[in-house]
Amino acid sequence: MSGNRLAQEQQPVYAPCTAACPVHTDTRQLVEFIVEGRYEDALELLLEANPFSSVCGRICHHPCEQSCRRSKVDAPVGLMRLKRFVVEAMRDYRLSRRTAGGPPQKREKVAVIGSGPAGLTAAGDLAREGFRPVVFERSATPGGLLGNAIPRYRLPYAVVKEDIDDILARGVELRTAVTVGQDLLLEDLFAEGFAAVLIATGLSESRTLAIPGIDSRGVLLALPFLRTVLSSQPPAVGRRVVVIGGGNVAVDVARTARRLGAEKVTMVCLESREEMPAWSWEVEETEEEGVQIMPSWGPRSVFGEDGELKGLELRRCTAVFDSDGRFSPRFDENDTATIVADNLIIAIGQRGNLTCLRGSGVETDGPDRIRWDPGTLATSREGVFACGEVATGPGSAVEAVFDGHRAAKAIVHYLETDELLEQPPMELPHIGEIPDEVAEKVPVLSPVAAEVLSPEDRVRDFSEIERGFTEAEALAEARRCLACTTGALVDEERCAGCLTCVRICPFGVATVEQTAAMPQEECMACGLCAAQCPAAAIALKRFGTNQMREMVQPVVMELKKRAGAEAAVIVSYCCLFEITGRDFIRRAQEEYPPRGIVPVLVPCVARLSVADLLSPFEVGADGLVVIGCSEGSCLYPTAEQRVMERIRRAKGVLAEIGLESERIDYWRTERSAEASWTAFWELSQRKLSRIRSASEERRR
Repeated sequence: MSGNRLAQEQQPVYAPCTAACPVHTDTRQLVEFIVEGRYEDALELLLEANPFSSVCGRICHHPCEQSCRRSKVDAPVGLMRLKRFVVEAMRDYRLSRRTAGGPPQKREKVAVIGSGPAGLTAAGDLAREGFRPVVFERSATPGGLLGNAIPRYRLPYAVVKEDIDDILARGVELRTAVTVGQDLLLEDLFAEGFAAVLIATGLSESRTLAIPGIDSRGVLLALPFLRTVLSSQPPAVGRRVVVIGGGNVAVDVARTARRLGAEKVTMVCLESREEMPAWSWEVEETEEEGVQIMPSWGPRSVFGEDGELKGLELRRCTAVFDSDGRFSPRFDENDTATIVADNLIIAIGQRGNLTCLRGSGVETDGPDRIRWDPGTLATSREGVFACGEVATGPGSAVEAVFDGHRAAKAIVHYLETDELLEQPPMELPHIGEIPDEVAEKVPVLSPVAAEVLSPEDRVRDFSEIERGFTEAEALAEARRCLACTTGALVDEERCAGCLTCVRICPFGVATVEQTAAMPQEECMACGLCAAQCPAAAIALKRFGTNQMREMVQPVVMELKKRAGAEAAVIVSYCCLFEITGRDFIRRAQEEYPPRGIVPVLVPCVARLSVADLLSPFEVGADGLVVIGCSEGSCLYPTAEQRVMERIRRAKGVLAEIGLESERIDYWRTERSAEASWTAFWELSQRKLSRIRSASEERRR
C-alpha cells in the first residue's frame, strides 16, 4: 500500500456522537440529510438503527448530545429534537413505506415474551430476516412501560403506537392480554412449534420498603400508580403527596401528582442533589413545576392513625455508597425530620416479574432476574434467550433497543447454525474532544431553544409540554453540526509540501513536515485548504473539490439543447446552509432550470476552487452567481475572504479569454427566509437579462 493518507478511510474513527449512541446512529449523516432536504433518507437512517425513533425523539437521554464536540464551543447540537423533527415531518412517507405482511417468511416461529422496546425491536429484526415472530404481552396495551406507565405529557401514546405499528407491519404477530406462565407455559410454546423463545419482560414491578407503617392506607407503589393514571379511572390524590426516590420514575410520579391536583409534592431521596440518578433536565423541570426536593434524607418509618397514613419520619443520609461504589447507605440517627402526607408513593426502583418461567427450568439470578450469558444472551435452557432490563438491569429505552438488535442476531445465528453466537461488547473508536486551541477559533452559534409550556400551564393537565422543531428551526440547529471526521485527507503522492494549507487553515490545524497533515481530531472540515491546494492533493470525505464540472455539464447541455444554443443559462452555487427549507430545494430544482438557471447547493461556497468557478463556462453556461452565507453567519472564519479571492482570480481568467468579468456575481443571502428566496430570484433574473442583452448586442 502506498503512503496515501486516503487509506485512513479503511480504519474508520467515529464522531463521538455516533460512538456514544447505544445503537450507533450516524448522526452526522442524519444532519447532512436534513440540511439537504433529504428527509426520507434521514428517516430511513433513523429507523434502520432505531425502530423506536419516534419514542426516542422525545424521551431519550441523548448520550449523543452529551458527547457532542460543539459542547466545547457553546452547546451541543440538539440531535434528539432533530430526530423528532424527521419522524414528524415524514409521517405520511412512513405510512407509505409499510408493506402488509412483511417479507417472505421462513418456517421457524419465534416467541417473544414482552412488547417493550427490547422485545419488539428483536421481533422486527427477526421478521426482516424472514422468521415468524409472535409477541406475547400480558397487558392489553403493547409497549411495555412506554405504553403503560410513562406519563402522556412526556410521551403521548400515539407516538408509541407509531413505532409499534411500523414494527408490526413487517409481519410481526402480536397477542395481547396473554400471560405466559399462567395462560400458557414455555413448554406449550415449544409444543406449539416455536423454535426459540426470547424473554424480554423488562422490570415491570415496583420495589417497596421494609419500614414500620408501610402498609398504611394511602401508601402506593410507583408503577401501579402510573398505570392507573393512564386508565379510564385515574386515581385521586390528597393535597399533600410525598414521593420516595430520586430517579426518573420518581420524577414522573411527582410531576403526575401535581397534574392530578396535589398542592404540595415533595420528593425525598437518599442521594445528594449531585448524586440523584434522574436526568438533570428532568429534575430542573420538576422543580419548576413546584415540587420540593429533599436530598440526603432516608425514610425511617411511616406514621399514621387507625391504619391511615399521616406522614413520614426521616433520618439524614450521610453516604449512599461504600468505598467500592456499592449501594450501602449510612445514616445519622440523631438528625431526623418529619413530613406530613396524605399520600406516600414509593419509587425506589423496579424488579422483574418472572411469572413466564413457571415450570420452565430456566435458572434465575435471585427472585426477579434471569441468569443469562451476556455474550450469547442464552439462558440455562437451550433455545431460550433473554434481553433487555430483565437480564441487564435498569436502562434506557434506546439501550433496550440495542439489546433487542443483539437478541435477534443471536437467535438468527442459533436457528441457522444450531450454535450460540458470542457478541462481545462493542465500543467504537472516536476522535474525542476538540483541542482547546482549535475550539477557541470555532464561531459561536447559539442553539435553537425548544418551545416548552410554562410551568403554570404544564401542571394543568397531561398535554405534551414541548413542541417539536419547525423546519426553519431544524435547519438552523442542523447547521451547528461540525461534521466531525469528515474533514481533509491528504494524498501524499501528490502533495508538494508547499505550505499553502498551513497559510490557509483558519483553525491552525494543518502542518507540513515532508507532506501535509490535518489530524482528524482537529480538522473542522471547512475545506478551505482543499479548494486552495495547487496540487489538488487534498480531498474532503463528503465533498469533491474540483468536481463541479461533472455536476453542471449534463444540466447545462440539456438546457441548451431544449432552448437553443443562443439561450442564456446561468449556474448558481448556493450555500447549502442558507436554504429556506426543502420546498426551496424542490422549487429551485423544478422551476429554475426551465427558466435558464441551474442551482447547485454546496456545503460551503468557500470549498469551491477556481476550477469549480470556471467549470460552468467551460460547459457552455453564460453566467455564474455564487451565493454565500448572510453576514456574520458563516461556520468558518475567513471563508468569505477566501472565496472572494478565488472569484477575483476566476474573473481575471474570463477577462483573458474575452468574456466580461461581470458574468460572475457574489451575493450574500438575507437573514429572512422569504427575503432570501425573493432576492435570489430577482438577482438571477437580472443576471439573465444582462446576459441576454449582451448576447443580442454582440449579434447586432
